[in-house]
Amino acid sequence: MKIIACIDASQYATSVVDHAAWVAARLHATVEVLHVIQRKDAVAARHDLSGAVGLGAKSGLMEELTLIDEADAKLAREQGNILLRAAGERLNEAGVRSELCHRHGGIVETVIEREADADLVVIGKRGASADFAKGHLGSKIERVVRQSAKPVLVASRTFRDIHRALIAFDGGPTSKKAVGFAATSPLLDKVELHLTIAGAETDRNRDSLRWAQEVLGERCVRAEIVPGDADGVLVAAAGQCRADLVITGAYGHSPIRTLIVGSTTTAILRGIALPVLLFR
Repeated sequence: MKIIACIDASQYATSVVDHAAWVAARLHATVEVLHVIQRKDAVAARHDLSGAVGLGAKSGLMEELTLIDEADAKLAREQGNILLRAAGERLNEAGVRSELCHRHGGIVETVIEREADADLVVIGKRGASADFAKGHLGSKIERVVRQSAKPVLVASRTFRDIHRALIAFDGGPTSKKAVGFAATSPLLDKVELHLTIAGAETDRNRDSLRWAQEVLGERCVRAEIVPGDADGVLVAAAGQCRADLVITGAYGHSPIRTLIVGSTTTAILRGIALPVLLFR
């Protein structure tokens, strides 16, 4: 088995590695640590206005910008190599096999390409450019989750041992996939499972609750239907059961509908300071 751990220079890098180590140890998997260098436009990066000056001056500026671009690329490679070596050493200390992978390109496209022979992806909640924006998601997270064919574990800022997990269940196809995984995967052996359906006591919700209880069996210590909006109910439920992990289906609606009515998945990622294991 293989786990993809996506790291950058953000505050989440260490946590991503630690979450990946936890998964790998339980699944006897290898961790591929992935660092992607995105191409930056030197002109845009410096807000250059060379188009407004004469051709001779513009030519000189472009030569300077080319040198800066080359220097930046070299620095990015060196920084990436340092991050990868540190991650490999941390995984080795945890007794986990690792492979180090350095790529150039788009983060989302590279993750989707590399996950083809992997079983799970681990990524931080925010990237290096978003550390200042507490409560906001990294711009690439939703795109990775929407396009990934594999489960995605979105790491919290720091790792802590996982003893209890909340399954946020709505009876839909992706959340049923999450329940099926929770019922059978050795990843969650000896992890106390709690399941919550947010909504009214309808026949549909009661049927969904019974189905989930039958599938989970003795692994589930508590299952309930709680009236209210999903966002608030699930955040409260995670606190009440002292969850260390949230498991749920991801983005059940189209991106266009999400723009109009919002997304429970995004609300969970923003509102709960816990790792979230998502299924598509």
